[in-house]
Amino acid sequence: MKYHVFFFLALVFFWACIIEINAKSLEDSTKNISKGVVHIQFIDKPVFNSSLKTKTMESGRFEYLLFSDELELERIYFKEIAEKKAMTFYTTSNWVMIRRYFSVFEFQDYLVHKGDSLIMSFDRNKPIMRKYSDYNYKPLDFTVEDSINKKFDRAYLTTGMADDTRRVTFKYFYDNPKLVTQHRARTAHDKALFIETLENQMGKDLIPSMKVLHDNIQQFLDSLNSNRCISKEIHTFYQQKYDNLLFKLKVMSGDIDSTSAANELNERFRKQSFHDEYLNQCIYNFEKKYFASKSKWNVIDAYNFRDPKESFLLIMNSSLLSLEVKEQMLFLGLSNIDYFFRNEIDKYLNLFTAFASNKSLVKKAQGKYQKDIIANARPSNLHLETLNKQQTSIEDLLQNKKGKVLYIDFWASWCGPCIEEMKYSKQLLQTYKDSNLEVTFFSTDDNFQKWAKASERLELNQIPNNFKILNFGESKFIQEHKFKSIPRYMIVGKDGKIINDNAPRPSDPKTRQLLDELLRK
Repeated sequence: MKYHVFFFLALVFFWACIIEINAKSLEDSTKNISKGVVHIQFIDKPVFNSSLKTKTMESGRFEYLLFSDELELERIYFKEIAEKKAMTFYTTSNWVMIRRYFSVFEFQDYLVHKGDSLIMSFDRNKPIMRKYSDYNYKPLDFTVEDSINKKFDRAYLTTGMADDTRRVTFKYFYDNPKLVTQHRARTAHDKALFIETLENQMGKDLIPSMKVLHDNIQQFLDSLNSNRCISKEIHTFYQQKYDNLLFKLKVMSGDIDSTSAANELNERFRKQSFHDEYLNQCIYNFEKKYFASKSKWNVIDAYNFRDPKESFLLIMNSSLLSLEVKEQMLFLGLSNIDYFFRNEIDKYLNLFTAFASNKSLVKKAQGKYQKDIIANARPSNLHLETLNKQQTSIEDLLQNKKGKVLYIDFWASWCGPCIEEMKYSKQLLQTYKDSNLEVTFFSTDDNFQKWAKASERLELNQIPNNFKILNFGESKFIQEHKFKSIPRYMIVGKDGKIINDNAPRPSDPKTRQLLDELLRK
């Protein structure tokens, strides 16, 4: 048996070396990657193998990549990936998790270091390849999960179902035509309660297979670690991943009482090296099981849901959880309050700000949920804000820029076409840097934090004319110029008046012709 294990490790080691050689042979265009980002280069197109078929319906998974920076998630969808050759993620952590999906329940996770430049294929048989890194990875660090899936039958499926119990629930439900027929006759409240109960049952049913897989994987990881095939950090990350998935199932199924579960959760949060997506799932399911389940039901547009405001207050007053866990749980709870009760988010954000001692988490919450506050008393058709929170107005900006031609780029962090065109706006910036033309960027984001992170990632933080529009939807300027979509571009003449409120895109050759004519005047 030992010889088989040795031969298996040798084969994987040889494969990893071949991949590393191929990665280094590719042209290195990212030697100057910032240490605060992770850069990924794509070498082929995505494969859309994400369909979930049941006897009564068919659905799918839309995301291809998941980027987990501590407990913050960023989901990247198929269409966006298909249109890009590379992607850069901004991070403030030393380590981040990247997940690559292949189907509804099949994915691979990788722990990568900030500053890494990586190469990714859409072929499930190829791991992420290291192009550049400051970290000294071990030979099998990028093939751990692939090795697990080859060694243990159906490992990927058990893991995928434990990760997404809600989708498992719907597959079970829609695979039973009789159950679907019965469900249609239920009231909206009974439907929601049934699905909630059924998901907990699915979690309970998964425990035996997840327990066996968990124990086998822990032994396998220990073997890789003792043979120095994987790094200490990689070893710890995968240990925690499968350990947290098993704990999550026990919590949601009720196999562990609330006091024991709380003690375990407190200890995990205190001791675990990586506060990632899997610890996040434990926190989220504890909240659902022991707080949300005690909250009243609400109805909005015939949709029944547990009251997140009640759950929020129950968490604050809990004596079971440590302060650190409560802060994180409350932070997660703000998302549902913002979604269902947008007009009340200020109250609960203030409660969280007063309660939490983690200033970094408070800052994140304020960046995500704090509504725009216009400090400038002077009326304006368009209020603007800079990255250092200084406010101005469109009127003041145009007055100060008189004598110059302005090309204004309206964009948002979530807008793929905007970001694709932005490289051409930056080219205009360089081409006309010694002239009387200034390229100005106006973000329509409703979230300061998303705008700030995107500005960092796109290097707009180095450009003086970078603004976020305050209260975009309520702006008279936006309404007057009939904004229906972005990207959108405007040209302002030297007299401070708008010449073209729907100008050609920066990639259009006509743009430079128009700008050249205006500059000659």
